[in-house]
Amino acid sequence: MATKKAVQAEKIDALYCRLSVDERADGDSISIANQKTILSRYAKEKGFNNPQFYVDDGITGTTFNRPGLNAMIDDVRAGKVRTVIIKDQSRIGRDVLEVGLLKRTFEEHDVRFIAANDNLDTATGFDIMSIFRDVFNEWYVADTSKKIRAVKRSNAIAGKCSVRPPYGYKPKDGNIHVWEIDEEAAQYIREIFRRVVAGDGIYTIAKDFTERGVDAPMVYYRKTKGLAQNSKYSTWTTYAIAVMCENTAYIGHMVSQKYTTPSYKNKKRLIRSEDEWVVIKDHHPPLVDEETFELVQKLRAKRRRKTKMDVCNILSGLLQCADCGSNMRLSCARDNKFQYYVCQKYSNATSHFVDVCSRHSIRRDVVEAIALAKIQEVLKCVRENKKAFADHVEAMTNRESADAAKSKMSELAKAERRIVELDNIIKRTYEDNLSGKLSDSLFAKFQKDYEDEYVTLESKVALLKGEIEDVQGKAADIARFIKMAEECGDVAELTADTARRFIDKIVIHEGITVEDTENLNSKGKPRQKRMQEVRVYINCIGEFRQE
Repeated sequence: MATKKAVQAEKIDALYCRLSVDERADGDSISIANQKTILSRYAKEKGFNNPQFYVDDGITGTTFNRPGLNAMIDDVRAGKVRTVIIKDQSRIGRDVLEVGLLKRTFEEHDVRFIAANDNLDTATGFDIMSIFRDVFNEWYVADTSKKIRAVKRSNAIAGKCSVRPPYGYKPKDGNIHVWEIDEEAAQYIREIFRRVVAGDGIYTIAKDFTERGVDAPMVYYRKTKGLAQNSKYSTWTTYAIAVMCENTAYIGHMVSQKYTTPSYKNKKRLIRSEDEWVVIKDHHPPLVDEETFELVQKLRAKRRRKTKMDVCNILSGLLQCADCGSNMRLSCARDNKFQYYVCQKYSNATSHFVDVCSRHSIRRDVVEAIALAKIQEVLKCVRENKKAFADHVEAMTNRESADAAKSKMSELAKAERRIVELDNIIKRTYEDNLSGKLSDSLFAKFQKDYEDEYVTLESKVALLKGEIEDVQGKAADIARFIKMAEECGDVAELTADTARRFIDKIVIHEGITVEDTENLNSKGKPRQKRMQEVRVYINCIGEFRQE
C-alpha cells in the first residue's frame, strides 16, 4: 500500500497561465510564452518535479468558465493536483468573490497555492496582503471597464462605428468607421421597402427571397468574408426583415450607444433610454428616402389583415371612434354584400346593455369615398396654387393651435386654483382637529380624500403643461406634404398605399336621425334621414378645411 508521501509525489504541480485579449497589447512581458518561462523556471528552482500546464489564452479574468481553469479544477477535485502555481494573483481571476471560492476549493482538497511574483504561498500561512491584491485586481477591471465605456461613447459621438455595417453596406476601403453602399445587397433592401409600401407582408417577402435563392444576410456576410457556411442561416426570416424595416441606418443615420450592460460582471443586454442614444445624421449614403421610411413605419404599425370572409381592409387602423378612441372594426355579411365599420370596443362587449360606447356604424363604401374625396380635394389645392395652399394651411394650423392652447390653459388655471383651495382646506382641517372641533376618525377620512385629490390634480397640472408645450410647438410640415403630393400625381382610386401615404386618421362620430323637411312621405310628414360626422386628418397638415 502506497504511503501518503508517495501519493503526494505522484500528484501534478499545476502551472496555470491566462491572458486576455486586451492584455495582448501589453507586449511580451505578460504573454503566455513569458508566463510559461517564468513558471517553468520557478518550478525547477523550487523542486516541483511533476509540472503540467493549464492555459487560457484570450479569456478575460472576470469570467470563471474557462477551458483551462475548468480542467485544472476538475483535476483538483479528483485529487490529482498537489500544487497550483501562477505568475501573479491576477492570472487566476479578477473577481474577489470568485477567487475566494477558488482558494477555498484548493484548501478543501489540500492543494498548495502559489503566486510566484506576489510572494504568496499558502504553505507559509495566511497572507493578508493577498486579499488587498485581489481587491486591487478587481478594481483594475472596473476602472478599465469605465474607461472603455467612455472611449466607446467618445468614438460614437465622433461618428466612429463600433459594429460592422448592416446588410446593404460595407466598410469603405477597409475602414470600418466609414460605410459605403454595397449595391449587390442594397438592391434587396430597396425592394423590401418598395414591396412593404405596395402592401406585401414581411412573411411574403421572406418566403419569396428564400424561394428565389437570394442569400440571407448572414450567408452573404460569411460568403464575402470567405467563411464556412452554416445551414441554419440559409433562409430569410420575418424577424430579419422586420428589423431591417425599422433600422434608421437605411436613411443614412447611425444610431449607437443604444444598448448597455449593468456592469462588467453582468453581461445582460439592456436598452438605454432614447435621450442617451448617440444619433449621427447623414453619417453615410441612404438607401431609402425618409418619406418612404416613415411610411413603412406607419404601415408596420397598422398592419392590414383580411377579415374572416377574406376581405382586405385598406383602411385598417386608420379609423377611430370619436367617443372612446377605439379602432373601428370591419364587419360584413356572409355574402360580403354589406360591409361596414363598427366601434371595436362596442363590438367586443359581451353585452350591449352596459355603458361600453355605442355602435358608430358606417358603411365601408361611404367612408372610403369620403377619404378619397378628401385626398383629391387637398391634392387639387396643391396643384392649383402651392403658395396659397401653404398660406392657408399655416393660418389654419396656427389658429387651431391657439384655440387648443387657450382651452388647455383655462383647464390648467382651474386645476391650479383648486390646488390652492385644497392647501387652505387641509390646513383648516388640521387646525380643527387640534382644537377638538373635528374628531380623529373624521380628520383621517377628510385628510385621505383631500390628499388623493391633491395628488390627482398635481399629475393633471404636469400633464396639461406638457400638452400646452406640445400644442404651441406643433407646426404643419407643409413643404414635406407638397413634395409628397407632387411625387404622387393624380389619385383616381383609393389604395392601401395611397390611404397610408396621405391619411393620418379618420374620426367617426355616432350617427343621428333627423327630419328631412324637403322629403315628405305619403302622409305629408318629413321623412327620417341619418346624418353622421366624419373628420379626415391628413398626414403632415392635420384636418384640412377650405374656407
